[in-house]
Amino acid sequence: MPNRRTSRENWHLIEALVAYSTKASSLKFVAAFGPPLAPLPMQPPPLCVWLKRDLRVTDHAALAAAAERSRGAGLFAVFLYEPEIVGQPEWSPAHTAFQRECLADLSPALARLGIPLVTRQGEAVAMLEQLRQETGFAELFAHEETGTAVSYARDRRVRRWAREAGVQLVELPQTGVVRRLASRNGWNRHWEDRMESAQAVLRPLARGPAAETLTRLPTAGLLGPADLGQPPDTLDRQPGGERAAAAVLDDFLSRRGRFYSGGISSPLTAATACSRLSAQLAFGAVSIRRVWQASEARRREVKAALASVTDRRDRFELRAWQRSLKAMQSRLHWHCHFMQKLEDEPAIEQANMWRAADGLREDEFSQQRFEAWATGRTGYPLVDACMRSLLATGWLTFRMRALLVSFASYSLWLHWRPTGLHLARLFLDFEPGIHWSQLQMQSGTTGINTLRIYNPDKQAIEQDPQGVFIRRWLPELAGVPTEHIHQPWTMPAAVQQAAGCLIGRDYPEPIVDHTLALRAAKARFTALRHDPAAWAEARGVADRHGSRRDRRGAMQQDPVRRELAGTGKPRRSRRRSVHDGQRTFPFLAEEAED
Repeated sequence: MPNRRTSRENWHLIEALVAYSTKASSLKFVAAFGPPLAPLPMQPPPLCVWLKRDLRVTDHAALAAAAERSRGAGLFAVFLYEPEIVGQPEWSPAHTAFQRECLADLSPALARLGIPLVTRQGEAVAMLEQLRQETGFAELFAHEETGTAVSYARDRRVRRWAREAGVQLVELPQTGVVRRLASRNGWNRHWEDRMESAQAVLRPLARGPAAETLTRLPTAGLLGPADLGQPPDTLDRQPGGERAAAAVLDDFLSRRGRFYSGGISSPLTAATACSRLSAQLAFGAVSIRRVWQASEARRREVKAALASVTDRRDRFELRAWQRSLKAMQSRLHWHCHFMQKLEDEPAIEQANMWRAADGLREDEFSQQRFEAWATGRTGYPLVDACMRSLLATGWLTFRMRALLVSFASYSLWLHWRPTGLHLARLFLDFEPGIHWSQLQMQSGTTGINTLRIYNPDKQAIEQDPQGVFIRRWLPELAGVPTEHIHQPWTMPAAVQQAAGCLIGRDYPEPIVDHTLALRAAKARFTALRHDPAAWAEARGVADRHGSRRDRRGAMQQDPVRRELAGTGKPRRSRRRSVHDGQRTFPFLAEEAED
């Protein structure tokens, strides 16, 4: 069952628990490094940059601001291995391993700039206070973070500590998310201004006694899963780090991006057609502004080429690039749009955005259905192949993510919180603001979006017509004829014998009848959406979180959202064509079931 405790109550609980752990962190520090060093003889005192999910040197506002401010004083960066962060249910060994790769790339890059990287293991306030005592720093620079309830509570404690310790804490934005946003009106302009502003430039610091002194600070080194008591990382995944991110971005904009539009839905083509920058963005190995500006430069290059090229084939290719870059840039808008929702209302990590949906699924959670879904044993081949692929690689294209969430939420009637935690652990690119906003949107608990319900059989036929992806990840179906690969339970007994796959023994029967389950789910949501009180509440959600059109048309409103913006009562649904939501949403699609 999902935990119904409010986020505010969770933060207070987390803070109380961590207050106890602070003393333990100090004791662990003493055991590892000995008692705190006496303050280093440094005048003026050094500046400190606290690194979190911003593991790069290019376009790093906090590092650049601190370097500019240092003016001869020493400057060092610190990364903290925090037990409460690593112990979150969303965290996995793959996250730790990817993070280590980012840090391994970052450390020498910082050293070349004259900035030593210090790592410590322990609770944030305890470790920062230890460093303050050792170095005497009085200014701490960091990026704003829109994270989980745990990191939010941690940041509140650090701010309180900084005030009490007399440390000036400077927090700077690194995405398009606007802190303390008064209204969603005008948000697109804020976003565009951020993306179009100059990137932060970090210049090498002059070598001097201060820098040499700081290099002698004790450090925990670069820790991996084993160092943190985790199982090994077994994913077949992409590597982390700023250099890897730059290579992926360059490859996408020079070669693979041509196939983005039209290639990102099918699991057969998405692995190369997608940008594959999501994990690097989540860990801050590349800034979203750098990605935006690089894509904008490529868009202008393509536009200029179209104005001069006359060859028919060349123009066809350039048009394909135009469509792909426009689609990719729209997702950069949506990336921050969804993060802004969590920034504005942290409670949506654990509570329904649309409180009228409370009680819909909470009391009907089935552990047996959840385990079948979580292990890829539902009896629906594409659903199971997607889950097993995700378990092995940590990545899945957005339409297939949408399929997994839709099937769990509507066909299996599972609450989004437990399924969301499972997916968060599996997604190498877990970004809390996008993740929880999308889980709710795909589960129908926002109140402001069209229900997104995917038919697993229809998707299998459309996205994997020959069953190539299915056979790759479900080897028990390798011998099943193509005419039965999407619905193997329809095989006659003789065909099952010949295929070496007996349904119910080698591969499970369908765990539910999707058609009947869908009918029941739609009936419950239809009744809810025609409740006047629920509709009134949904209009409030739309005002707080709904998208507004931008001047480029990159952010299109959902049909239900448009209706909520009017003054009329909810209308009965009519059959109508549904636009391709893959062109607007970052990784989860908008699709109505036929």
